Amino acid sequence: MYLARVLGRLVSTVKQDTLAGVPLQWLQPLTATGVPNGKPLVALDRIGVGPGEVVVYITSREAALTLENPFAAVDAGIVAKVDWCDLGGGRTLES
Repeated sequence: MYLARVLGRLVSTVKQDTLAGVPLQWLQPLTATGVPNGKPLVALDRIGVGPGEVVVYITSREAALTLENPFAAVDAGIVAKVDWCDLGGGRTLES
């Protein structure tokens, strides 16, 4: 599982049939302290998050398990929204 900040919604006019009706979000991966880490990526959004929110996402085969059809071609899926993160020195990563 990884942390990321939602940059915005991605709109696609053509999708694989197994992804019909599933929103896509543009994510910026983060370190545990909230620093951008790597290139932005696209992930399925089954929980309903918006720009600026911090989320937990999964990759690989497990990402498709967030869908009704677990055999869809998916690389990343959002599985949780982060309200706050306590690293021992107080709250960080608040949405």
